[in-house]
Amino acid sequence: MPSAEVQSVRNEEAIGFLRRRLEIPPGRFEELAREVDAAARERAAGMSAALATDILREVLKSVEEGTGFAPFLEAWDELVERHGWSSSTGSGDDPHGRRAALTFRVLTAQAYAAGRWRQIQRLKRVRPYLRYVHVDPNLMQPGSRHEHAEWNGVILPVDHEWWLTHYPPNGFNCRCYVQSLSERDVARYRWAVSAEAPPSRTVIRFVRGRPVETPAGIDPGFGYNVGIVGLRFAA
Repeated sequence: MPSAEVQSVRNEEAIGFLRRRLEIPPGRFEELAREVDAAARERAAGMSAALATDILREVLKSVEEGTGFAPFLEAWDELVERHGWSSSTGSGDDPHGRRAALTFRVLTAQAYAAGRWRQIQRLKRVRPYLRYVHVDPNLMQPGSRHEHAEWNGVILPVDHEWWLTHYPPNGFNCRCYVQSLSERDVARYRWAVSAEAPPSRTVIRFVRGRPVETPAGIDPGFGYNVGIVGLRFAA
């Protein structure tokens, strides 16, 4: 069974992000998320809006109560059966819960990242920099992305445009995160603010036969800042 855990500390910003995402009208959500690659939605082909909403409610419950993945998996199986989702990626074809675990991990990671972005914005006058951290800079874990490792240690101002597309998570099962830094932090650790963002290029990938352009190293559907989109939910 794939592992999928939520943070044990209650994160009010992450909870707020999920609540706002549930409250927003479907049409408005699509409008706000147009920059989100359509390829991400393609991965859930056949999933109804009602099922997606119910799954999101279960993720919110897990984050609010800190119950973790196991109760979510039970709810997932019940919801998939009740909504009659017969996609080849549904739980009926996935006895080990890989699909449920991936969904849970992505949604919780995005919620925590969005909540973190709100904190970053509140503190940016005293902590004006972000440092990209790849959890496995030595590429010792299976599935590590070389580009993410190359970005490890990049320090740029909070409002630098690079964070519009490279604020993590940057893909399925991506565990990268950012550190919020003050001038004193940079000096203490003898780091340096990057003179410029890493070189950027785009690649074309085919998802369900459709060409999708995305920044190199970022999975289709992740080339945007979930925190900025999360702030727009409240607009």
